[in-house]
Amino acid sequence: MINIEKFILIRKTKKLSQTELCHGICTQSTLSKFENNGQVPSFKILKQLWDRMDIEVGDIMTRSDNKQITHLLFEADFLFINFDYAKILNILSQIDPHDLKRDEDKVHYHFLRGQYALKSDRNDMSALFYFNNILTANNLPKNDIYRLLALNGCSQIYAKQGETEKAEHYYDQILKTIMDVEITNLLTTMHILAVLCDAGEFYGERKMYRESNSLLRYAYRIGIDHHAIFYMARILLRQGINDMEQAKKKEITSQHLHDACAFARINRNHITLNKARKLLKQLNA
Repeated sequence: MINIEKFILIRKTKKLSQTELCHGICTQSTLSKFENNGQVPSFKILKQLWDRMDIEVGDIMTRSDNKQITHLLFEADFLFINFDYAKILNILSQIDPHDLKRDEDKVHYHFLRGQYALKSDRNDMSALFYFNNILTANNLPKNDIYRLLALNGCSQIYAKQGETEKAEHYYDQILKTIMDVEITNLLTTMHILAVLCDAGEFYGERKMYRESNSLLRYAYRIGIDHHAIFYMARILLRQGINDMEQAKKKEITSQHLHDACAFARINRNHITLNKARKLLKQLNA
């Protein structure tokens, strides 16, 4: 988690005003909301602010007693967004699990290992091993974000294998607690959006539109409130698909799909952009 008080202290030590620090990077309002209200801006903005203050992410993180491990775990998480698996593997290879003292960091590490096994190695058994290490961890709250990420990973594996009932069992557990997750930082925001997108798509593909739409609407609200747009294209595309399959008004469906195209262009998500454009052609045919 970002230590905002330490961030402010470093800024003041370097004799930088809010106006000076954010010039050319973001508005002063964005920086003020971060420092005063804990409203975390995008990772791109944070990275530029850190660079201007000549600090690294580990300098202002409080997740671990080991600053280097904190930096590595945090960096690996964001590399998943860009699917940079070579760098992820390099980072994970630098971490000795025996050096992880905090239970929180152990769970984080198991998630990253499981996610890498699932997305890069395509090794379902290895991924399940790491995810189950999280699900069987002692005293882990039901609404812990890494527990939900592990449930999501298990669901994806079983859905891919055609074991729909098992996949739905895990997603049902997610449904019960995901809205109780406290969103306090950028990393949690990205994680919860990933889970909500995957779950919304899962239920939508199975014609369970009430569950799907509820999750997608919540994801959209989180994205807007926390200025996180990376998943917006996927959220809106699935909403547009749900609209079409439910025969909703053309105006509503069209708006969702046009918005999906807009966010896909911003995020350079060509796959989602092409899907949304194709559906718009079908809608207007």
